[in-house]
Amino acid sequence: MADAEKRIGIMGGTFDPVHNAHLALAKQAYEQFSLDEIWMLPNGNPPHKKDTRQADMECRMEMVQLAIRDIPYLKLCDVERSGQEYHYTYETLRQLNQKHPDTLFYFIMGADSLFEFDNWKEPGIISQECILLAAVRDHCSRGKIENRIRELEKRYDAVIHILNTPNMDIASEDIREALAEKKDISHLVPAVVAQYISRKRLYQ
Repeated sequence: MADAEKRIGIMGGTFDPVHNAHLALAKQAYEQFSLDEIWMLPNGNPPHKKDTRQADMECRMEMVQLAIRDIPYLKLCDVERSGQEYHYTYETLRQLNQKHPDTLFYFIMGADSLFEFDNWKEPGIISQECILLAAVRDHCSRGKIENRIRELEKRYDAVIHILNTPNMDIASEDIREALAEKKDISHLVPAVVAQYISRKRLYQ
């Protein structure tokens, strides 16, 4: 990771649908690490989420585009749009670095993923392709997280920072369930996303 002109956060997710906690976390990363932009990366076929997607890739990308259209530092990244069977993080990061050699990428991951990181495909390559930001919630033990970070930094020569996480308990799965039960979701997603879901009759 050479001297970079731009510092870009990568926030991957199925975004099925994108919700307010996603946007709050992106804002936190942008501000805490003085990033130039955050790229929202809808996952194509993440290997760990087989058979769980509800909306197709185009719908999920359109929802992200709507959610971020008035937030200048958020951009849509469509690098996993292809129809290949699975998309691995190390391949995506490698592709982004080849395409943007003047950029230092910060990859946002959940704190839980730190404890599964050894099981990811090519954790060593991921560690060399980006700086890792671990989103830590209030219920996580800070000491346990810090010990795990030291362990991974030593094992993979990684650079890992703790990302303070807004205390918003929202999950896409809960939103899908609420919609299936015809409950109101206006407090969970941006208004334009709620309108899009209603218009497309998604998750019903």
